[in-house]
Amino acid sequence: MTTNATGSMAHQQIRSTEKPHRVRATMLLAIVVGALAWPPRANPQSPPPGNAEEGRQLFVRKGCYQCHGREGQGSPTTGPRLGPEPLPLAAFVRLVRTPRAQMPPYTEKVVSDSELADIRAFLETRPRAATIDALVPK
Repeated sequence: MTTNATGSMAHQQIRSTEKPHRVRATMLLAIVVGALAWPPRANPQSPPPGNAEEGRQLFVRKGCYQCHGREGQGSPTTGPRLGPEPLPLAAFVRLVRTPRAQMPPYTEKVVSDSELADIRAFLETRPRAATIDALVPK
């Protein structure tokens, strides 16, 4: 076994086998940290996009109230409840653009994405329905 200025041959072999493990560990750590940071999580305290007051006016002007009620409360015979916890904005827009069942599609010519954000903001501000305990006297 020969030696040189950096140490014994066995010592060099140990150091050469440690290097790939360190690289793999560093790469794994970078992947884990990246995965934890992505996708960015929305701040639950952040206000909804859109203007709720403008959304209230659009909800009436675009005729949404005719099927979903003035407060987005819905009806068993005309349209489902939309508030106070509407779908996320992307899903809400997709459902309005390509609805299922009896609702007609609303293209961007009829209602813009910005107007839909306002309508959704209005629906998000609707109060929760009263519980049966609150309605029935004891």
